[in-house]
Amino acid sequence: MQEYTALAREVRERLGRVGSGLARLVQQREDDFLALGAELQDVARRVQDIAADSQKLNHIASGDTVRHILEELVAELDAMQTLCHVDEDAVDLAMLSRARELVQQLSRSIRDYARVVRTLQMLGISTRIESARLGSDGRGFSTLADDVEKLGYKIVEYSDRIMQQAKTLDALAEKAEASTREMHEMQRECAYSVFGSIRDNMDTLHEVAEGSRKASEDVRGHTADIAASMGRIIGSLQFHDIVRQQVEHVEEALADARTGLDGAPDGMADGAADDDGALAEELAVAADICALQQAQLDNARTSFSDAVSTLRRELAAIAASVRGVGQRTGGFSDESCLGEDCGGTAVLDHMERSVAEIAARMLSLAEQGERMGHVMGEVAEMVAQMSVFLEDIEDVGDEIELIALNASIRAAHTGEKGKALGVLASSIQRLSQDAGESTTALATLLREVDGVAGQLKTYATAYLDSSRVSEISGELEGLTHGLREVNGEAARLFAGVGTACAKLASRVDHAVEDMGFDAQVAAGLSDAADDVGEMAGMLRERLPASARAAAARRLAAMRDRYTMEQERVLHGRVLGGGHAEAPAGEDGYGDNVELF
Repeated sequence: MQEYTALAREVRERLGRVGSGLARLVQQREDDFLALGAELQDVARRVQDIAADSQKLNHIASGDTVRHILEELVAELDAMQTLCHVDEDAVDLAMLSRARELVQQLSRSIRDYARVVRTLQMLGISTRIESARLGSDGRGFSTLADDVEKLGYKIVEYSDRIMQQAKTLDALAEKAEASTREMHEMQRECAYSVFGSIRDNMDTLHEVAEGSRKASEDVRGHTADIAASMGRIIGSLQFHDIVRQQVEHVEEALADARTGLDGAPDGMADGAADDDGALAEELAVAADICALQQAQLDNARTSFSDAVSTLRRELAAIAASVRGVGQRTGGFSDESCLGEDCGGTAVLDHMERSVAEIAARMLSLAEQGERMGHVMGEVAEMVAQMSVFLEDIEDVGDEIELIALNASIRAAHTGEKGKALGVLASSIQRLSQDAGESTTALATLLREVDGVAGQLKTYATAYLDSSRVSEISGELEGLTHGLREVNGEAARLFAGVGTACAKLASRVDHAVEDMGFDAQVAAGLSDAADDVGEMAGMLRERLPASARAAAARRLAAMRDRYTMEQERVLHGRVLGGGHAEAPAGEDGYGDNVELF
């Protein structure tokens, strides 16, 4: 009896030390567990924030805004290019060339009046001579000669004016032709060079937008996966509560064993066989409890270590994934990269400059077209003035014809003596007919010149509508500004996601590095398991089989007190009782766990 009593005292003391050590082990690490839970909750919140920004980024990059702006840009550029259309047939140049041909024909026709004037002068001289020869009978013819000479001077005056205006007209047409060629060259440069550059920029913008869209979708997908992984990690934090419950159950079991030993006889009278058997039975119960708690502690240590190792691996994977997301945003978050490699900002800058250049050129074309319209207006006005002079020449022709008729009448009155004057009158009459034909030809040419000038004026004034150019230019500037704002917002979101990912990855790395408490907990659990295992082995060696059999019957009821399936499995495995293993895929802990 004294042997069992001493043994019971030793076991009670050791059980007390193990139980106190376990209580301190869990209690001392409670703050670490809570800090870890708070840290991971904060990480999860940050992951959700990044996921929200990624979703917003994806909405901006893949939404209708960018597509609508790009479509509007293409439409406005098409409208501006239509205004800057190059007339490959050069109809206006052909009309100007025809106008110059007509002016040259006009000049040649006016020179024909010189022949009329010379003939009139000769006829005037001949009339004076014949009038002098006739004496008093030819006095009236001298007046006719004066009239013929005056008409000749009028024709010279009017034809000179028309000739000067024809030269001015030709100079204007030549100037208009040079301006038109310059305008064609400007149009060609505008249509093919500048617009070609803008088209290239548009292609680059489409590529950048598509790259941004794909990158944003990639970022959104990865952040969604990271958020889901964090949700699983947060859910897995129940392992702490499970281990804590296991340890608490071990403490309770050890306390029960200690209580049983406290209530057993402590060596009263020699030969008290019943008391001796009772104490041996209590010691056997304590032995089985220690053996069972060794298994529970080993299981708790393994589960705890595995859970923390898994947590480390998953957090390291989270950090790597987050860092990968940050790297994916790097190509789109840096303004300099957007300018050089990705093309976004630089293309927008170049496009704005190109739009401004096109607008300036087209406004210049419009102004030049307006000047051309003024030139053609001057041509039309000059043609109108030439028509007035032509009417004066027609009047002169009519007067010549009257003079010829008067001369014929006077020659008839003179009789045989005025026969020569009759011949002169007939010549003057034929000359008036020639002058009439020349005047008719000139009038036809002038009308054709006037028609060409009118067409050119219409063509020139319709060259470009400066107000429409300004309107389209303003719309293009507004669209590029809008695209720049969207691009800037996307760049800021890319940068924000990248920065947040870098900070979050660093924070997760630190969290993983700071998770050193598991080694101390595992060591404490291992030491406790070794201690109770050693006690179980020692007791079983020193106690009779009868005491152990009785203890097994008492411990069978302990199985019903467990709240976790894994504890029941271990009970059956260590002490028997036929309890099945936990089904594959289940942790064996049941639903009775506490969460942070």
